[in-house]
Amino acid sequence: MKNNLTVDIEPTNRCNASCHFCPRDATPHQGLMTQEVFTQALQRAIEFRDATGAEVKVSLCGLGEPLINPKTPNFIRQVREAGLGCVMSSNAAMLDERRARAILDAGIQQININVGDEGEQYEEVYKLPFEKTRDNVVRFAEMAGDQCEVNIVLVDYRQDRDHVKHMVRYWQGLGLKKFLFFDIMNRGGTLFIDHMQYETMPELAQAKALLEATGKPAFCGIPFISVFVGYDGNYYLCCSDWTKETSMGTVFDESFLSVTVPKFQQVTSREPVCKSCNWDPVNRVTESLRAIAAGEETEADLQQLIDKMTGTSQILVDCIEDYGIEVADLPRPEVAPKRRIPVTAF
Repeated sequence: MKNNLTVDIEPTNRCNASCHFCPRDATPHQGLMTQEVFTQALQRAIEFRDATGAEVKVSLCGLGEPLINPKTPNFIRQVREAGLGCVMSSNAAMLDERRARAILDAGIQQININVGDEGEQYEEVYKLPFEKTRDNVVRFAEMAGDQCEVNIVLVDYRQDRDHVKHMVRYWQGLGLKKFLFFDIMNRGGTLFIDHMQYETMPELAQAKALLEATGKPAFCGIPFISVFVGYDGNYYLCCSDWTKETSMGTVFDESFLSVTVPKFQQVTSREPVCKSCNWDPVNRVTESLRAIAAGEETEADLQQLIDKMTGTSQILVDCIEDYGIEVADLPRPEVAPKRRIPVTAF
């Protein structure tokens, strides 16, 4: 948090794909980020860098396809002119030669492209034309050369490692060499996954007790290493809040630092999003306990997980306190906050 911060700015939460492992239509409102909102979000990033000395980069991602917003190339240009690093994510179906040239000329440094299948199966999963997408990816990589790093994102939505390896070989055969791997995520519980219904699991109480027994903090660090700004200019807890339940004000009213306190209160109370999310420490320990019972993990694996999470949490507490926020003095909410779906016009 102190030395490295990613600002996830959402050009749009609309998407041209319909991936079955993405709950994109669960979000209560959709739209395109305006120029005014983006400029203010970027100013907040600059303000944070100048105030803390942190290394800040902007990720144009959010919950949608950034190329749907025609202003995205200009957003990239503004980020680079401000002296910040800039990356973006895309499914590449819209990454034709014109758009490719526009974002390269604007100064994009890294693009993460989600294409985890091929042929008819790709079209069944993503609901996009495969050959067009494939050709866009290959052409962009050739155009980018050494100017922009191209990563192929492979989500193991089948939970089949052999398939992931197959897709690595496929893209390597087309000249793509860099990959990012992700397990399937339940997006704060928005995506229903059978083995991630934590509140129904008897191991949940044991997981809570194990973490409490350490006497150390254990909370998800994602909201603190990445600031999420929605297309509407609202701060949300993180990219897992697909149902937009955790608005903490707008970039016009709040700074990155001023939303740190409500973020900390959210993650430590686990309300309302974290309690269902597969990234939450309690839920991760719950999964580990179930894996031990199934003979898939050991007690040593569990202890290593707990040590890692509490160690990371303590580092984040130290960082928060370096910004003048005394964590020990922060009140913990007793109940889940009411759901807030802001309707803010900019």
